[in-house]
Amino acid sequence: MKFSGKNVLITGASRGIGAQIARTLAGYGLKVWINYRSKPEIADALLEEIRANGGEGAVIKFDATNEAEFSEAIALIAQSDGELSYLVNNAGVTNDKLALRMKLEDFMGVIEANLSSAFIGCREALKLMSKKRFGAVVNIASIVGEMGNAGQVNYSASKGGMIA
Repeated sequence: MKFSGKNVLITGASRGIGAQIARTLAGYGLKVWINYRSKPEIADALLEEIRANGGEGAVIKFDATNEAEFSEAIALIAQSDGELSYLVNNAGVTNDKLALRMKLEDFMGVIEANLSSAFIGCREALKLMSKKRFGAVVNIASIVGEMGNAGQVNYSASKGGMIA
């Protein structure tokens, strides 16, 4: 399967699942936009690896929980490539604690990173995609969103929200 001429933005792409998604989609011919929030050296190393394997990509720094930064990033991609074909909402964090000891800011921080960022990304990407009448969004959830884990009420709620 080839996606030549199309691009994809992957949030939280510099490591873990996001990095593997970037490698795989670059291998299918997509230009991958590697989003990171911190540690540019990791994102740059992934881009070098993708290019060394014949893929195409770019690195883009923004905080997926920041509405203005996310919107600006999508606008920059559209300006650079003329479109945004695909979005993979992969950015996510954990902050595990028993609910009895969890502060509201610990709960909300995970909700913002995992769920609010996906909403922002979907909304902004779909504005462009609907004009082109083409595109797709993939939201990365977790089995924990269907059946929680001890100490992960915030993570479970965020991933359950994505599934819903």
